Amino acid sequence: SFADKYVEHDVIIMFIDMLLHKPQVYRHLLVNKLEFRKAHIEKNVGKLGILLILFSVYIDWFRLEEGGRLRGQSELLFGKQHSFALQYLFILGLSAVDAAALLGGILLASAIHQRSLMQLRWWATVSTALIVSSFGKVLMILLVIWKYNESYYPWLLDFLVFTSHSTAISVLFDINVLWAGQVVVFSTAFKQLVHLAALTLSSLFFA
Repeated sequence: SFADKYVEHDVIIMFIDMLLHKPQVYRHLLVNKLEFRKAHIEKNVGKLGILLILFSVYIDWFRLEEGGRLRGQSELLFGKQHSFALQYLFILGLSAVDAAALLGGILLASAIHQRSLMQLRWWATVSTALIVSSFGKVLMILLVIWKYNESYYPWLLDFLVFTSHSTAISVLFDINVLWAGQVVVFSTAFKQLVHLAALTLSSLFFA
């Protein structure tokens, strides 16, 4: 018998257990798989990260349209009409900045807790943990297949991603899930600050 039962399980079983927030599946992916603990992001994980950023673009676009509809604005960006390509590139860049800021928040919290900048060397492993535990964003494809008018649907996915991040961080750093949740809250707040700063600077450009 295997000490790590997920060695003999297929991807579907692991995905279901990730939905159930089982720490064992994250331990299999983040601790026991040596290719995920290198000084760089594994190629397939990197591809998944790019795919998740593209899903984030759709989520952000959905929210911007919803916010504009509530304000009675038909324009997507800063109350002005822009080309589709410019709007897409802007939201793509903003999603990439958000992802980098979330990673930076986790590393910053770890460095503050350990009082050492050496924690920054684990950026690839932390990136892998965030990418793997962001699987909930893939469920956003349901908004493409079926039309959902409920604005709370993306927030439910955000909560799923938050709890998944907390579980992954708790396994990666071997800490209590409640402490991991606080780390994720800190990194999310850091990401929001960077997001607002990026929007403020962009509003000057698009003014």
